[in-house]
Amino acid sequence: MPFRHLLVPTDFSEPANHALRYAMEEATLHNARVTLLHVQPSDAGTDVYYVSGAQAAGAGFDLVAGGRLGTPPMPEPTVIRRDYSDEALTKLRDLVPEAGRDTWQVALGVGRPADAIVRVAQDRHVDLIVMATHGRTGLEHVLLGSVAERVVRMAPCPVLTVRRTGEAKPQRDG
Repeated sequence: MPFRHLLVPTDFSEPANHALRYAMEEATLHNARVTLLHVQPSDAGTDVYYVSGAQAAGAGFDLVAGGRLGTPPMPEPTVIRRDYSDEALTKLRDLVPEAGRDTWQVALGVGRPADAIVRVAQDRHVDLIVMATHGRTGLEHVLLGSVAERVVRMAPCPVLTVRRTGEAKPQRDG
């Protein structure tokens, strides 16, 4: 079954980068388009900071006029803007291989990762999702759950989960 459109969710972790390498191979093998996706929390926004410079030395004395000089004005504050969406888009674009500039797209999702991944897969008519699994087990798995597990259960298409422990063994779940 040839895949025409792959979705590769990433959290920019090493396991996600490992899954991306699998996606590159699949995309090359099937001559498929790829959408690289990062999901941000709903409350991710833009942070704005105002940084003021130090006020110049205090009032001086004017020898000619014989009096104190007024207080110099405060310098305009520098505005520093940190936009998490812009940062994520830049990181996504940096992951796109040079050879894939024409067939790869980047996208941002918002909300719970599994829900956003499935929504993007449906909206873009994706044929295969290639994603990492972090391999959490025990209490950590119970408390944090597994995004990959939820995507496998809800996805409208097959999901290739890639685990990075020693020798990675891809599994196709449909």
